Amino acid sequence: MGLSQDEVGQAQRFESDDEKRAAALRFAREVVETRGHPSDESFNAVREAGYTDEQIMEIISTVALATFTNYMNETIDTELDIPVVEPTTK
Repeated sequence: MGLSQDEVGQAQRFESDDEKRAAALRFAREVVETRGHPSDESFNAVREAGYTDEQIMEIISTVALATFTNYMNETIDTELDIPVVEPTTK
């Protein structure tokens, strides 16, 4: 079961119609925007949405992996063999 095109677009904007998923996306966005220094309020909000500390660590790990992968690909100028996806803005 995958995401619809609409859900993918929403996720790229850190949005979701599902409130629990939206809380995770807001937290991930804050991790990115604060370069790994999300506020206590952000931690509390994602916990209140129903995420465990282990799941929160997975969110942080996913952000870190995506950042690492992007830096590596930019540094070594990886040739893309897939369609380019343009970043979306809110």
